[in-house]
Parts: sequence; structure tokens; C-alpha cells
Amino acid sequence: MNAMLPTRRVTPTTFARGMRSFLIAFNLLMVAFAAWALHRSRKHEVEQASITTLNLAQVLEESIKGRIRQIDLALLSIKEQTEHSPGGPFNKSLGAFAESRLARLGMVDALRITDREGRVLHGASPGTSAEVGQRDFFQALKMDPQAGLVVSRPAQDARGGAWALTLAHRIEAPDGTFAGVICATLTLEQLGRAMSLVDVGRKGSISLRGEDLDLLVRYPAFAGQEKLIGSTQVFGDYLTAVKSSAATAQFSATSVVDGQRRIYTLRKLDAPRFYVLVGLSEEDYLRTWRHQAAFAAVAVAGLVGLTLAMGWLARAAWLRQLADQERLAAQEAKYRLLAENALDVIWTMDPDGRLTYVSPSVVRQRGWTPEEFMHLGSESRALSANGAAIIQERMTRSRQALPGTQPFEQDLIQATVNRKDGQQIQVEAQWRIVWGEDGRLMGFQGVTRDVTERKRLEADREDLIRDLTQALTEVKQLSGMLPICGQCKKVRDDQGYWSQIETYLSQHTEATFTHGLCPECTAAFRQEMQARRDQRNPDERQG
Repeated sequence: MNAMLPTRRVTPTTFARGMRSFLIAFNLLMVAFAAWALHRSRKHEVEQASITTLNLAQVLEESIKGRIRQIDLALLSIKEQTEHSPGGPFNKSLGAFAESRLARLGMVDALRITDREGRVLHGASPGTSAEVGQRDFFQALKMDPQAGLVVSRPAQDARGGAWALTLAHRIEAPDGTFAGVICATLTLEQLGRAMSLVDVGRKGSISLRGEDLDLLVRYPAFAGQEKLIGSTQVFGDYLTAVKSSAATAQFSATSVVDGQRRIYTLRKLDAPRFYVLVGLSEEDYLRTWRHQAAFAAVAVAGLVGLTLAMGWLARAAWLRQLADQERLAAQEAKYRLLAENALDVIWTMDPDGRLTYVSPSVVRQRGWTPEEFMHLGSESRALSANGAAIIQERMTRSRQALPGTQPFEQDLIQATVNRKDGQQIQVEAQWRIVWGEDGRLMGFQGVTRDVTERKRLEADREDLIRDLTQALTEVKQLSGMLPICGQCKKVRDDQGYWSQIETYLSQHTEATFTHGLCPECTAAFRQEMQARRDQRNPDERQG
């Protein structure tokens, strides 16, 4: 048979360490899970911001392309009309035609038709050859018959007013030589208003640059922006994206203008070349995430605090339970010591009447060990022939009794039972119902006491009492006043006869008398006898 391993008792220090390790591991797991969830959420917000900037950049691209296409078609129609009109650019009817086209466009500030020297022939605010002839777009169209639509660099009007772009086409003479240009002026203010319709948040930004990276428009505007119109300075990831061959590029960077960290999408437009840059600020697209992070931080902090509080309460409860268990164990040891050393047999039964505990004193009382006694049949351990029926009747009544009541606590069962050696003894049993805290019947407990000696003593006492009672009934009592002679001590009876006192007492009591002499009477008797002897001797001497 294998030896039983000793049970290791969990000490408060061990429990505290285990609880501390568990709480630390649990809280770290919660923090790690919250961090992982926030990381995924942030990554999702960044991805959504990237998609949003891409979509907004595409929307702006289509908007700018649409505007340029409308202006280009208007310029081409005027170019074709000019080239097929008698006199070419000098045809006076072209002015009215250009004004009608200008009215239809709505977005163009001015349309101008020039001759080969750059003199404005038709259109608003005609000027000298210096106004157009020296402009970059004019020279480009003059030198390149295949130039197509040319967009100028941003420039201010002659009076230093609004900044504008000029979109121009080459006009050719019937022989294919350069005859002038048709150009449209598009103010950057109009482009800015169109770009402001795109929602990029409170801290977002949109910028538009020309073919040479010259800054055309930035929304929202910032202090000193006009000084940077036409600037070609770009840095870092922006410059890398510009130099890449891809039509679309995305990157994150901190703006040198306002210090905002943004995620950007760069779109490159061809024919003519434009660079559209759309940025969403982290402050905007991570606002919801930051609220979630703050809520998660508060929730995790609250959870950590709750777990620590619960851990502290659990530890306190465990310590109280441990103290209660120790007190219970001490009480149980004390009660078990009393039970094991008591002469009475202490026993417990479950609600079905099966023994669950019998104290060791059953060996002295009945001769069986507790294990043997618990395995006996009910008829072998019953208190009497009808004891089993009495027990069953009490268990039935117990199931019907009100919770907490003890209907049999003062009702003793007395019977004669057999010991293991066949000897009969007298016993009496007291038992009570065990109720649970919820009022449920938990079982029974009781005490069986050997009363054989007590019964014997009670029987002897009864016999003695009976004998004494019988004796008392036979005793004749004397009462009242007895007439007795003062000289001879005779007593007069009820009939008037005088009798010796011995005779009277013998007749009226159970007493008998024996005669003897007391010391005084003996001495007196001897003196009397001596006197008689002395008196007789002188008479004898005289005769």
C-alpha cells in the first residue's frame, strides 16, 4: 500500500504571492490586450485616412482636369475660329466671339488674343507687347509649334494685384507660321475657392503646384502665403514622392508651415502637369481614436483598480476563512476529543437514514468498531424491534416539519439492544434534526447512552422503596397519653387492666424484649444479695 503524500498547507504568504502573481499577470494581459486593440484601431484609422486622402486627391484631380478641359476646349474653339477667320487674329469679330466664350466659362477672369508680337488684339484690358510678349508661355508657344496647351507660372497682374495662371494655345497663320496666342487668365483665388469645397477637416491641407513645383494654391491659407506663391521648395518625403515615377504616392510628414503631422497623398496630373497634395491631420483623423484610447485607459485603470480591490477583498476573505477554518479545526479537534473519549455514542445520519459518523465510544457500548457498526443492517443496530419503524416515522415527520424546528429533541427513545457478544443492554437515544441555512433538511444527529447500570440502580431503588413502604404499613404506632404507675411502672390499657410495660409494648408494637441489668441495678442487686447473705449468716450462727 502506497504511503499517502502529506497535504501541503497553503500559508498566507504563499497565497498572497500567488494572488499577487495572478493579478499582475491578469492586469498585464488586460493592458497588453488594450494596447493591441488600440494599435489595431490606430492602424485602421491611419488606413482609413490614407484611403480618404487618396479619394480626395482623385476628386480634386478630376475637378482640376475638368476645369482645364473646359478652358482648353474654349481656347481651341477660339483658336480654330481665329485661324479660319479672314485676317486671322486681326479680325474684329473675334472680340465678340471671345467675350461670348468668356461668359460661358464663368471661371476665367479674362480671354485675350494677341498677334505674333504679343500685342493684345482682343479681350479685356488690352496692353502693350510687354504685357504678353515677354511672358514664358508666349515664348514657349512661339518657339514650339507642337507645344499644345501651355500653362504659365503664377504671376501678378501689371498693377501687382491678384495672382493668376495663364493657359494659352498657339495661333498659326495659313502657312503654319506663328501668328499669335489665345490665352485665358485663371486667378489662383478662384482655384482656392474650388479647393476649399473639399472637406479635409479642421487641420487638414490641400496644395496645388505647377509643372516646375511652383506653389499655386494652398488651403487653408496661412500668414505670409502670398510671399511663397511660385516657390519651388519642397523637402523630405514630399520631394521623394515628387521624384518617384508613380502617379500616386502616400507619406506621413510634419508640415514646416504649421507643424501639423499629416498623412498625405500626392497625385500627378499630366498634360498639363500639376501636383495635387491632400493631407489629413493626425489631430483630426485620430480624434476618435484618442477618445477611444482615453476611454480604454480609464477602463483599464478601472479594471486594474477593480481587480486589485477584488484581490484585496479575496485575500481578506481567504484570511478570514483560513482563521475560521483554524478555529473550526480547533473546535472540531476539541469536540472530536470529547466525542472519542465520551461514554455516550455520538452519531449522524443523512436525510435518507444512512449513518455518516459514529464516535469510537461505540466499541465500549456495543462492541463493534465504528466502521463495523456503520456497515451493519438497520435491524442489527436498531434500538428495539420496533426501533426501525420509529426512526422511519420520525424521518417522515421531519420532512414535513417546519424548517428550524426540533419536534423530537426532548423525546427520548428507550430500548434494549444487543451487544456484539450477545449481551443485552439498556439504552436511550436523543436525536435532533440538522437544518441548513436555506431551511433544507441536512440530516440528523444524536446521542445514544448506555443506561443499564442506571436502570439497575433504579430497580434496586424501587425495590428498597417498595420494602420500606411495606414495612411502614406494618408498623403499629403509639400515640396519646399512657397511664403508668409511678411506683411499679405498670401501664393501664383501654380496658382498665394494669400490665407490665413490657407486656403492653409487646401487644401494641412489633418489639420483643430481653431482660438484663444495667450497671447501677447490677451494683444495687449485688448489695441487696450481700445484705441478705449477711442477714442469713447471723441467724445460722445463733441456731
